[in-house]
Amino acid sequence: MGLIQNIWLDECRESGIVKCQNKVFESLYYPITLDSEQQSYGRIHQLWYTTYNGARQFFRLDTNDYRVSGRMRQESLKNIQVNLDDI
Repeated sequence: MGLIQNIWLDECRESGIVKCQNKVFESLYYPITLDSEQQSYGRIHQLWYTTYNGARQFFRLDTNDYRVSGRMRQESLKNIQVNLDDI
């Protein structure tokens, strides 16, 4: 996993997208969700996308149980704990 560049979270702060540096694609976007037990965010099903819109589309699919509430907003990386082992 590369360095985390940006993170976007929904209004409930339960789901989101994290952007990381990658040597091959320059940037990868991972859909993430809040793990209530550990109080940190982890990657959903080892998924990754090459665009933000691709990762955002994942939450719009009828075939999964993950949904976002409202708009996604960019968050400060200082306030967010992401489980780096999962990403």
